Amino acid sequence: MRTGASHGGRSPAFAAVGERSSRRSVRRDSLAVMRTLVRSLALGLLVMLGLAVATPAVAAPAAAAAGVPGVVSARTAAAAAAAPAAVPVGVGSVPADVNDFTYSSFDAEYTLGRDESGASTLTTVETWVADFPEFDQNHGMVRALPLSYKGHPTDLELVSVTDQDGTPRPYETEEDDENLLVTMAADDFVHGQQTYVLTYERRDVTAFNGDDDVDEFYWDTNGTQVRQPISQHTTTLTVDPSIAGAITGEPVCFVGPEGSTQTCAIERSTASDGAAVFTTRESDLRIGDNVTVGVAFAPHTFTERPTGYLDAGAAAWAQILAVLVAVAAAVASILQRVLRLRDAPGRPTIIPEYTPPKGVDLLLASVIMKRSTRGAAASFVDLAVRHNVQLVEREADAFLGSRTEYWLRFLTWQGLTPAEVELARALFGTDLRPDAWREIRKNDTLLAKSIQSLMSATRKRAAAEGYQKTRTRPLSVLLLLLVILAAVGSFLSGVMVSDGGYGGALPIILIFVAGASALVVFATAFRTQLTAKGAELRDYIRGIEMYIEWAEEDRFRVLQSPEGALRTGVNAPDQGQVVKIYEKLLPYAVMLGQETEWAKVLGTYYESLDTRPDWYGSNTAFNAALFATTVSSMSSTVASSFSGTSSSSSSGFSGGGGFSGGGGGGGGAGGV
Repeated sequence: MRTGASHGGRSPAFAAVGERSSRRSVRRDSLAVMRTLVRSLALGLLVMLGLAVATPAVAAPAAAAAGVPGVVSARTAAAAAAAPAAVPVGVGSVPADVNDFTYSSFDAEYTLGRDESGASTLTTVETWVADFPEFDQNHGMVRALPLSYKGHPTDLELVSVTDQDGTPRPYETEEDDENLLVTMAADDFVHGQQTYVLTYERRDVTAFNGDDDVDEFYWDTNGTQVRQPISQHTTTLTVDPSIAGAITGEPVCFVGPEGSTQTCAIERSTASDGAAVFTTRESDLRIGDNVTVGVAFAPHTFTERPTGYLDAGAAAWAQILAVLVAVAAAVASILQRVLRLRDAPGRPTIIPEYTPPKGVDLLLASVIMKRSTRGAAASFVDLAVRHNVQLVEREADAFLGSRTEYWLRFLTWQGLTPAEVELARALFGTDLRPDAWREIRKNDTLLAKSIQSLMSATRKRAAAEGYQKTRTRPLSVLLLLLVILAAVGSFLSGVMVSDGGYGGALPIILIFVAGASALVVFATAFRTQLTAKGAELRDYIRGIEMYIEWAEEDRFRVLQSPEGALRTGVNAPDQGQVVKIYEKLLPYAVMLGQETEWAKVLGTYYESLDTRPDWYGSNTAFNAALFATTVSSMSSTVASSFSGTSSSSSSGFSGGGGFSGGGGGGGGAGGV
């Protein structure tokens, strides 16, 4: 590599490293967020399907990483109870006292090689010399080691943890989504200078940089999340003789906090066996400072880790099989729904209807039409039209100006069906006193719960009265069990594939495909069917919908037909009689979502007759447009009230991004 003076002594191979590192960090963070989101959604889906998923709690080790952001141990909690008030440090607000020490030195020895498959390998020996206070504060230290590089795992293997003499030290490990936490803690407090030597191995630690046509080893050493200053920092990178000849250009070194562009000196020498040795020496690193080293190799010196979906092996094939089973179950469930769980055929032709069906309340009608969320609003309007309640609109003072309130005033329970009596009691109380009032508000939880209970009873009533029936077929049960197993299998195998860094977004997409298939089966396998009686009522209400949608001249022509005159008594263009007919259809317009248009038609008749409905009260002069808005707004308010009741985690170590801190490795360290 040639030295690029315009980049502060950096070689062209690393000239754009800051920009690329930033992109890598974004991609890595996005992938982590996506994985966490998928897991949360998938587990939520399993809960929706009624699957009890037991997730055992993972207890923190006895010597958990109290000095690491976001990790607090029982020992640390006990120490904190006896310690002075602490200042929160980093993510997780851990006590600052366990981090109140320094490192005399940090020495990292890296040996970069290549295995038989051509993949890069890295053996690391880290020596941390900590200076703990002489009073009882610390039991040891914790080291966080990132588990992945550029979105794929590095097969991190911890070999040993010792002191400076090679004597093993007690330690415990714990994994989170991004790091291996190595907690090195004694049962008793430790004082003074303590040395911790960690030896661990990784693979696939290099990457091909197509922009510069080189293979890169670009590595963070101590990491940007060390919570103590380091007096002396030494890095030694030994490149195996078998690949030393492939080194190209000059090495690079950056020092400072994450994103720092400050370069540092890096020396190159040759060992007696031909290995290339690179050494850095830095002093007085502050909290958060890191040293990053980079060496470029000829292109394709290393075999890149395969990242194709099928490279995941058995896990990928298991997910494919699970998704195929889930999709097949969904298709079978749809076919069963179409062929065997059909509603009764009903009328061969829908004809217009202009009178409400006899013996049917709006709650029952909304269940038959699958518009349950609008059933309550339609019932309120129906009670008003029948003069059991009065709908009142009024302006009330608000913080900024005024607001419109909608109230129902109870008049009489005469003529109500048992279901409507229960609805009135939900509104006005069990005693149903005349002149009782109830404001209709959005997100009225108590009213919504009462309506939900009433709608549940109405669905049972629809079956009891012969409008619906529910048939449970053995095939439906089999398909549901099959798709649940397939969805779980797709989720588990997909997480394995994704965590392994294979297939990009494909395993996540397949998890969603299996989940969607499960929802299809769940929605179609146990569908309630309409009987002949229920289908007749459905088609009758469709006739009302057709009549409401017609032009006014067509509606009036039907009313004046011989059959219409016989049923309604309208023999001449009597607008008063038309209003009475149209009023009775207004609740059905509300249920069918046509209340705005129908209320405008009705309001126009009121204006032409120079009157206003006695079941509607307002403190303003009657206006057809305002009347239509009131009916629509009240309906939407009730519907919203009814339907309204129906972050990525990490340990705080993020050693990537920028110049210093832009490579693999790194991590963080703290006290326990």
